[in-house]
Amino acid sequence: MRKLVFLFLTLPALTMASPVDSLRPFYFSVFSNATLLPGSGFAGIINTPVHPGFTFGTGFTYRQTKNNSLFQTVKLGYFYHRLAQHALQLYSEAGYEHQFNCGFSFRTLLGLGYLHSIPDMEVFELNSDGEYERAGRFGRPQGMGGLTIGLDYNINNKSSHPMRIGLDYQVWFQFPFVQEYVPVLPNTALHLSLTFSIPKSASK
Repeated sequence: MRKLVFLFLTLPALTMASPVDSLRPFYFSVFSNATLLPGSGFAGIINTPVHPGFTFGTGFTYRQTKNNSLFQTVKLGYFYHRLAQHALQLYSEAGYEHQFNCGFSFRTLLGLGYLHSIPDMEVFELNSDGEYERAGRFGRPQGMGGLTIGLDYNINNKSSHPMRIGLDYQVWFQFPFVQEYVPVLPNTALHLSLTFSIPKSASK
């Protein structure tokens, strides 16, 4: 599993030297995460209480036509689930996007990556003497993978440098969570996103 995660994360770095577009996209989102199966909450996507997080990243395009594109992202994220965990995320997504002439776009992304979980409470472990002692708070490495669907709108459609606001619904899985009884933890996240682009010569 570690080799697969490493390969998926290094793929963008190996191919970023020969993208087909002349703009470098940058992505930022704020989101609320929930440890629930998809379809839960209000309208099947909105859950309370809010477990806040943010994500930022970049990417490149494999193939671009007038209305369709295949692309890759690289993202770094963080979220906080009170009394459960702090989590750092590093992942990449392969995506497809269709752009409508009215300025809206629909996209779907498949992601895989690394998650570092830090408990938000004191953790105790049973030692060799049969006594409980406080464990370290550094956290533990885990994997993550999932699917995202999103809709956005180009608010700068008269410019050659698009700027888009969007709403993304992400279904993802954290593994291994608790090997004994919850090896895979389902999560959903609702992202409010902003994507903008600058010429690649300016981003160097």
